Amino acid sequence: MKRAAYRLSDPHFYQSSRWLQSLWEKRRTAATGATMNAAQTTECYTEWSNSLKTDCVVQYKIMTSVDEITLNENKVILNNLIPKYNWNVRFDKRFDQQWKPFLRPRPNQVLEYIPLLTRYMKYYLQMKKLKRRPRVPIGGLGCGTIGRGFRGEFCRYQLCPGLYEFQIVEANTFTVCVRRHNLTTYTQVLTPYQLTKNGFQTWKSAYPKECGNYYGLYPQSWTVYDLPGQNIKLLCKQLSPVIPHDYKDSSLPIAVFDWYIENLNDEPVEVSLMFIWQSGSASQEFSCTNVTHEFITTSHGHGFSINQLLREMKLEYCVVAKQESDNSITVKTNFDPDSEKSGQALWYDLISDGQLDENQKEFPQKSSVGTASCVCVQTTVQPQEIKTTEFVLAWHMPIVKFGCAQESYKRWYTKFFNESELCGAHLCSYAMESKSKWEIAIQQWQQPILDDEELPDWYKSALFNELYFVSDGGTVWFDVSNDEKVSNHIRKWGRFAYLEGQEYRMYNTYDVHFYASFALIMNWPELELSIQYDFADTIYKETEETRIYLFHGSIALIKSLHCIPHDLGDPDEEPWLKLNAYSVHDTSDWKDLNIKYLLQIYRDYVYTKNKQFLIDVWPTVKLVTDRIKTFDTDGDGLVDNGGFADQTYDAWKATGASAYCGGLHVASLRACIEMARVMNDLQAVEEYDMWLEKAKKSLNEKLWNGQYYDYDSSQSRHHNSIMSDQLSGFWYLRLCGHQYEEFDKEHVDSILHTIFKINVMQFGDGKLGAVNGMTSDGQLETASIQSEEVWTGVNYSLSATMIMEVSSTFPINMTHEAFLTSEGIYNTCYNLAGLSFQTPEALMKTKTFRSCGYMRALAIWSMQKAIELTRSYKQKNHIENDNLS
Repeated sequence: MKRAAYRLSDPHFYQSSRWLQSLWEKRRTAATGATMNAAQTTECYTEWSNSLKTDCVVQYKIMTSVDEITLNENKVILNNLIPKYNWNVRFDKRFDQQWKPFLRPRPNQVLEYIPLLTRYMKYYLQMKKLKRRPRVPIGGLGCGTIGRGFRGEFCRYQLCPGLYEFQIVEANTFTVCVRRHNLTTYTQVLTPYQLTKNGFQTWKSAYPKECGNYYGLYPQSWTVYDLPGQNIKLLCKQLSPVIPHDYKDSSLPIAVFDWYIENLNDEPVEVSLMFIWQSGSASQEFSCTNVTHEFITTSHGHGFSINQLLREMKLEYCVVAKQESDNSITVKTNFDPDSEKSGQALWYDLISDGQLDENQKEFPQKSSVGTASCVCVQTTVQPQEIKTTEFVLAWHMPIVKFGCAQESYKRWYTKFFNESELCGAHLCSYAMESKSKWEIAIQQWQQPILDDEELPDWYKSALFNELYFVSDGGTVWFDVSNDEKVSNHIRKWGRFAYLEGQEYRMYNTYDVHFYASFALIMNWPELELSIQYDFADTIYKETEETRIYLFHGSIALIKSLHCIPHDLGDPDEEPWLKLNAYSVHDTSDWKDLNIKYLLQIYRDYVYTKNKQFLIDVWPTVKLVTDRIKTFDTDGDGLVDNGGFADQTYDAWKATGASAYCGGLHVASLRACIEMARVMNDLQAVEEYDMWLEKAKKSLNEKLWNGQYYDYDSSQSRHHNSIMSDQLSGFWYLRLCGHQYEEFDKEHVDSILHTIFKINVMQFGDGKLGAVNGMTSDGQLETASIQSEEVWTGVNYSLSATMIMEVSSTFPINMTHEAFLTSEGIYNTCYNLAGLSFQTPEALMKTKTFRSCGYMRALAIWSMQKAIELTRSYKQKNHIENDNLS
């Protein structure tokens, strides 16, 4: 099983729980903050309240130059550069240490996993013999990412496609040096951690945590350092160009660090900022060879370049400091952080005069992995003045391979530059030229939502910050314009993929993408269509290779004909060439995958109005519907679950008709009718219409109990559980503009009120969102690990469904309930458990969580779509009423 049992198919699961806890503690400190390029920003903190009104509003004005900073009685106001109201997390913030990774299922939930464990150990030993890792994991979209925590540490590297290293690279730091009257009075590494490498033993590290604050709104962040005893403040604004509907700059491996130096003294001070970057990656997991360091000069400044081969792939780090008329830039290349002599020499070099003794070379210096280079900018800041210093970091990895190295892929960003000239220095120069444009674009995107007084403050924060996963989800975006085997759309817009989760290493996991895809279709719709074209191509494919599926021990094809695969492959294998990395169940027998394909195709057509897209995939729609017919074992028109966990809830059994798959099926038939009408396929319209009427009748007769839909139609004592996700199909239709054609409004109202009353409020007083399952008498459903979990993405989709029940046409108003439900998710992850920028798949009442950094939470963008649609309905009805009067 993937969500619950996938943990069991992870070899680390069989090691001690101490290993997992150690990994989590490392991740809590290393990855709690934002991701450098794509995940780097934080949230508007609100104390938990059952009221939707809070004291904190996320709003800001983008400042593009120091000249825009206001003066108040001749005093420079540095804080005008920061969002006015934010979650303000100090470096000394401590989260609730009781939150731990989920480790121990209930005794009654363990028995069914024993056969799986037995079969998996045999599988694990085979993979170990092949030297393979069975299933475990900063920047624009698809260019590789480097995480940066809220205390400024660089961590969570994902440079080898889809594979993560969670270690902190302590050499990668900023250091400040302050001089007065030609004497150095203060030098400090700007990290709250004590540096441990031999070369840093003489360095002053461990910056006072109480003197640092972090703010953020993805894809930007602001870190403030109030230098103790210096009357100087530093602000580091970090930006990466992740911009909706931008298919060029959003793919760049770039981070811009704008430093603002505020001198609150009555005399001038000299301030130096030094930026160090180390060769290699974050760990020793991947081979790194052919390391060279080089001093570089560009039209915009000076810096260094570090070239190497990482896992036999070319990787260049480049850092450039911007030259201004009143600053000086010095560079030191190729020092050894592990050498006490080398590190001590660099430290004393900096504090002697606030500059570096340069070792400029006209040729690259050969070196070894772990060596580093640095660039230092020195400027004089007059009393009550602000000066700026700008650094740009680029990591240029133009051609990459996956684990099996069968194919080479060009990163998407490379197609926009001259291949013979493209290098890290070129990318840094482009960033310096484009930064102001990016800031304006981000402001135009975010400001209307941030200024919306009807939206709760936490939501404004969560909406943008959850988008981190689009870049930090092991994401790849390739230029395949010369590949004639793929569709014209993919050749034009690129091949795009992201992981199910940083721990669940499978690309474009379709049953979960069903929820997450709203983030793509609303912000980068051409990428969503690229994913759909990829899956459409797989429908015609069938493998000859079989495998033993671990849960039941059955032998079946890895990919069967005319059905949607679970995923497009493992990055440590060969995605697109080897499908279905998921090996626990035979997903050709899953009841939701094909249905979700139909709903996503329809939704994507409705949102894009791309008729050619629908024409291209229409034949696959008919093949998939034929496949779905085989899942109706009793001829009642409705798909039947097979008595095992054969859908996205892959540890929660269902038998016969089920609320989840049945509701999805009914919705998908309405989608098929609408698509057939667009295609003028009248025969298909008639066929699907008759099928729909039959399926609706069965759904209501078999599952409606007068209050909600029963979980399934079995005779088990759990058959009448209250499932929070039972309106998933209705959610999709409503967000496609439908009303209550297939789902009675009275039923919908009753279901939503029941879920809110029991799964939200009775479960956790509304403080943890909606639990997946509750019993009919209001107790926690413990039939499965997953039934007692709170799924973050499902809560966002449920909230979107509640929001859509707000209209001037209908008396019911569930806005309050919607935002209260999902605020529990946000507050728990960001403010209590230390899970910001790594939102997990699942939370539990026992203060445990599962699968950090997970795709499904991107479903929060369906809430924004629901808000937009609801307002458009209200406006339309208002206009119609005015016309009638």
